[in-house]
Formats: sequence, C-alpha cells, structure tokens
Amino acid sequence: MGEMLTGKKGQTENSLHRNCFACGSNDGIGLGLKFYKNEDGAVFGNFFADPKYEGYSGIIHGGIIATLLDSAMTHCLLMKDIPALTGRLSIKYSIPIRTGTVVKLEARIVDQLHGMFILQGKALVDGKRVASAKAKYGSMKRRVHQGAKK
Repeated sequence: MGEMLTGKKGQTENSLHRNCFACGSNDGIGLGLKFYKNEDGAVFGNFFADPKYEGYSGIIHGGIIATLLDSAMTHCLLMKDIPALTGRLSIKYSIPIRTGTVVKLEARIVDQLHGMFILQGKALVDGKRVASAKAKYGSMKRRVHQGAKK
C-alpha cells in the first residue's frame, strides 16, 4: 500500500524535521503528520481536523491548511532524499474544512529543472477536494552550495 519514510531517507527526514511543527516529534505540540509513499512516487497522509486548529468557529484555519499542503509536498521531495525549501506557495481554498473531519492529503512532483521542483498537492474530505496547492521548491543542497561561493 504505502511505505513510510524509513531507512536512510527516513533518517534524513528525521534529522531535518526533528522539531518541525507539521511532522516533527515535538511532544504533541505540532500537527503530528505522517506521510506514506505510493508506487508512483506521490505521497499521502491523513489529518484529523481537531477543533484546536480552527479559525472561525467549526472551521479549520486557512494557515493550518496551507501548512498541511506544504508539508505533504515537502515530503514528496524528502522521499527522494531531496531536502528543499519552499520558494513559492499558492493555495486554492474550495470548501471550508469542518472540525471533526479527516482530511486526506496527497502530493506529487510535476516538474524539475536545475535544482528547482514544481509540486502539486490537494486536500480531500470524503473524497471531495477542499483545497489544492501548487508550489516551487529550491534544493537546499543547491542553495547551500551557492551560498558558499559568495
């Protein structure tokens, strides 16, 4: 079905995201996200929309939704052992996410060129798309290398 981040790639993910608000193991303070890999390289995970993450009463805060999608897309890259930073993130909110629901997150890489990666993500509730994202990421290896030249 799905393979969780394990082995060398999982160790990279864990060392880079040990304290990550979205996916780190920070003693229950964050979102506690876990992602799994499909055979086609896409990732998926689930999030329970707890009321503690609401903005308006009964509706999950838009910033949390953006974080969920950004994290899913980042994990697509981590599954390929590519640590990267978000350069641009565009979110389309289609339907408010109600508290008490389970949100399915999906993400995939759609293009890459010279250390830049384009990804797409979506959030679904009961099979219906509630939000989607497009993002551009820059490889951290590339940025660290460029910074050393300056």
